[in-house]
Amino acid sequence: MSGKLFKGDISNSVVELNLLEGDAGSLSYGIGGTNNGEIKVVHKGDITQSSGFYDAGSSLASNDMKGLVIGTSCTSIGSSAFYYCTGLTGNLVIPDSVTTIGSYAFGYWGISTPIGTLTIGNSVTSIGSYAFSYSYFTGDLIIPDSVTTIGDFGFADVNFTNVMFNGNIVIGNGVTSIGSNAFGFCEVFDSLTIGNSVTSIGSYAFNNCIGLTGSLVIPDSVTTIGDYGFDMGLGGDSWSGPLTIGNSVTSIGSSAFFYCTGFNGSLTIPNSVTSIGSFAFNGCSSITSVSILATTAPTIGSNAFSSMTSVSPAEIHVPVGATGYAASYDGLTVVYDL
Repeated sequence: MSGKLFKGDISNSVVELNLLEGDAGSLSYGIGGTNNGEIKVVHKGDITQSSGFYDAGSSLASNDMKGLVIGTSCTSIGSSAFYYCTGLTGNLVIPDSVTTIGSYAFGYWGISTPIGTLTIGNSVTSIGSYAFSYSYFTGDLIIPDSVTTIGDFGFADVNFTNVMFNGNIVIGNGVTSIGSNAFGFCEVFDSLTIGNSVTSIGSYAFNNCIGLTGSLVIPDSVTTIGDYGFDMGLGGDSWSGPLTIGNSVTSIGSSAFFYCTGFNGSLTIPNSVTSIGSFAFNGCSSITSVSILATTAPTIGSNAFSSMTSVSPAEIHVPVGATGYAASYDGLTVVYDL
């Protein structure tokens, strides 16, 4: 086998990797040789796709790559570095030395089998698109304050098997943008906390994260909520408390909260909102009252308030003297009493 080679002794089922000079050979990840096949990999230095781990779940590697320890000399994990390493099991710790995690870096690990917990170090600033997509971890997910961006499909279950994490998700106060489909179909989260620096929530960002409990607070830093941002249209229980929309939100996308049946209590749409998309709150069947604080009516799409069957009386409350509102929306009469 030519090109970069694995060098070092196998002891205690651990291979310590020091890559020799040269281009990576196509079989450079085909490691094996222990009696039980339980090989762990300790990698030193920065990791790129050419380090030779890409597609290590293929028949060439025979799923021999079972565990992964990333050394503290690693500062970056490149795109597709461990893509499709389907044999990996156990907990994954991204050390504090790492600052960037590339697109597809750990994508397609677990298929439908739990791997272990995921710990993201306190120096990571960016998580690339599809970085952890379709990889089944357990426990809580804590996005540290150092992270500023979460790419599209960063943690999404893109094949819709509805398995990802089974604890709480906390998005740190450094994150400014959450990409489209970033957590789509991560079904078994318990609760969601969004940090107070997030300005945009992408389309489908939390699409069909069925099973989320408690209340949801959209912080005042957020200005846009994308189409289908929290859509729960595939059914199933979600949320069990009120929805609070921050005072800087200007646009609420189409189907943004479609069939979020568990939100309860009063819904107040702040005066910063200028547009509410079609079907935005359609099917929010446990909300009991709706108020819109804007003195000039926002643009309101079709069926934005349909099937809100618990609103009683069937009214939308707006400020006295407000202008531009229709007489009613989806069966809810507009009343000027705020």
